[in-house]
Amino acid sequence: MTLVETLKKYLETSGESKRALSLRSGLGESAVKDILRVPGLKPRATTLAALSRTTGTDLFACFELPQVYYSDLLARFDAKGEKRKASRVRWLTRVAGWVPETTIVCRRDVTEFLRTHRAAEFNLTKGSYATYSSEAINIVSELGVRNRKRGSSDLTGEHAAILTAISDEESGLRKWQVGVARPFLLFLHDRQIQVSEVTSETLAAYYAERLEVSSKSEEKCRRHVIEVAKFLKDASRLDLLQIYGFRPVERPFEKYAGKYGVADEVVSGLMMEFDRYVAPWATGEVSRTGQPLAAFIEELDKRETSVSDRKALLQKRRAEKAARPGQKPVGDTRSNDDVLTANGFLTDKQKWSEKTLKTRRGYVVSLAKATVATVDMVPESMEELLDPDFLETAIDAIRDANIGEFSSGYLGSVLKCARKIAKDFQCRSKEDLDRISKLITIHDRKRRGLAPRNRAKLREFDECRIQRTIDLGDVIIADVNAEIDRRRVAHRKKHGVLPSRVEVIDAELGRDLMAAIAHEILLRNAPRSDNLINARLDWISWQGDLARITVPAVRVKMRGRDDEDLTLFLNGRQSKLLRSYLGMVRAKCLVSGDNRNPYLFPAQVWKEEAGQPYKTILKRVTRVLNEKVGSRINPHLYRHLIGWIWLKQSIDNLPKVQRMLGHTRLQTTIDYYAELDASLVFDDWNEHLNNVSTTGKAKAA
Repeated sequence: MTLVETLKKYLETSGESKRALSLRSGLGESAVKDILRVPGLKPRATTLAALSRTTGTDLFACFELPQVYYSDLLARFDAKGEKRKASRVRWLTRVAGWVPETTIVCRRDVTEFLRTHRAAEFNLTKGSYATYSSEAINIVSELGVRNRKRGSSDLTGEHAAILTAISDEESGLRKWQVGVARPFLLFLHDRQIQVSEVTSETLAAYYAERLEVSSKSEEKCRRHVIEVAKFLKDASRLDLLQIYGFRPVERPFEKYAGKYGVADEVVSGLMMEFDRYVAPWATGEVSRTGQPLAAFIEELDKRETSVSDRKALLQKRRAEKAARPGQKPVGDTRSNDDVLTANGFLTDKQKWSEKTLKTRRGYVVSLAKATVATVDMVPESMEELLDPDFLETAIDAIRDANIGEFSSGYLGSVLKCARKIAKDFQCRSKEDLDRISKLITIHDRKRRGLAPRNRAKLREFDECRIQRTIDLGDVIIADVNAEIDRRRVAHRKKHGVLPSRVEVIDAELGRDLMAAIAHEILLRNAPRSDNLINARLDWISWQGDLARITVPAVRVKMRGRDDEDLTLFLNGRQSKLLRSYLGMVRAKCLVSGDNRNPYLFPAQVWKEEAGQPYKTILKRVTRVLNEKVGSRINPHLYRHLIGWIWLKQSIDNLPKVQRMLGHTRLQTTIDYYAELDASLVFDDWNEHLNNVSTTGKAKAA
């Protein structure tokens, strides 16, 4: 039987759904559905292996060609004396972590791995990595996989005529559509399919072939087929092409509906309730009964007895003092936290920020969509969604959809959000709250410090990568200087005049310089992301040639008005770079109309209003880090990387790392790094053993 027939028989016999089988196998929820829907699709070896384990059936037997393991390739190349090919296979399996004796050769796995990694990860130049990758793909392509080497120049007959017609500027098609059409027309030509005969099944077969022969990712192959469908639709509307019988064809993919296969429109009614009632309460605008805060304060004022003349004068003078420049505002303490809580309001410490509201709204969406995907029931209200029975159903589906290599605290976060709303907004019964708390106990990953995924990322930084990270700022500046020199020479060749260095700098080079400065500030001070992104020009001060950036205490996490401000120090080289940027480059980076932007790193995209910071600057820094160092980390993890680099020098630096990271307790720093690297402890112990040993060095037998 074919793979499709085997899977259909299993599903009919077991009664299991396609989605459930996919999730139980640790795959994406549409994995089985795609195999059954797309004709000719040969899944990855890892996908087949996972489904074989789950179903108890050897799905590899559904294919005519026997599976080849990397150990088979090595044995074949060693026997023939093909040392280069054997060497390249050994390199591939080593860097990918694949065991040759147990890993099946799969071209798609190889292309995906090589596409998602960088030369720096393997201590190779870009040229060497390109050579290694090309040779590795060629080796696995020799195993009977179709390899499209022909081009559109091989078209004949009607397909060649169509290419000529659509390439004409008067055809009405855009250039990118002609480029998309070329490989598709070749596909049709080789299978003797006329454009008038194209169906969704044809596009599905084309998608399956692209996955087999292309070095592009699955997402890019899918996008290409969608573009082909758009080309067919546009071509069917053009009078010049009517003679060829073009007609619109539905793309072979369902509209993306997220991880749970449920579109946003399905739960839109529930989310309207959240936005209308829960969100204003969570941000402190209204009470849980809907009473506005301003109206509540006004009502309190009416209840107060009249104050004495001297007390009124005192309040007036305090207000006048607070209004003077440089004075700290006086908080209104007339309604204390107990009064607010008793009347259904959240206090200042309990209110959700915009970022928190966005995150927790996403949790509610997940709960709603997971419920729909599992029992095909749309919760009618927030009250029903957070009913413990509905909640338990949803959380099981979320757990299945988030199975991965690393444990996650996502379930615990979702459930804690649900309990917060159920307790403080809905005032649910003690029985309901106890059941929700029990769910939290079952599903919450109680850990302190770094998440397992982040610990694994930091462990990638060996001594070589650490040194590259430290040198990254200089590397960026060197690249910028090289590009400046290239532009100057090119300008002189074209115009006969050598421009100054500043004249050839544009916003793109300016963004590279911003990334270099941001990296240097991170490296020296390890501030939190928000403090760097929102750094303002008026926070910068100079002591001689040295620059400092003073972040007000109220803008620093876990600090208040009476706490010490956070000072970010720059050394002489970094200060010189900052001065050059401020004096000559920053103005070139300003978006039109944003000349009054107050931020050190001004916004690079014009949106709703001027005066915004460059919010994605740290993503640019981490992208460059990935290219030059060979490791992909998120911006917040950058901060912990700096702390870990210092700790690797000596465990005695722990109190210093605590102060640099701004942890209020030493235990917090220990929680972050205790499980990260056992060598931080054992290296000192081994050194102690070596120092006290009296037997000398042992010799190998």
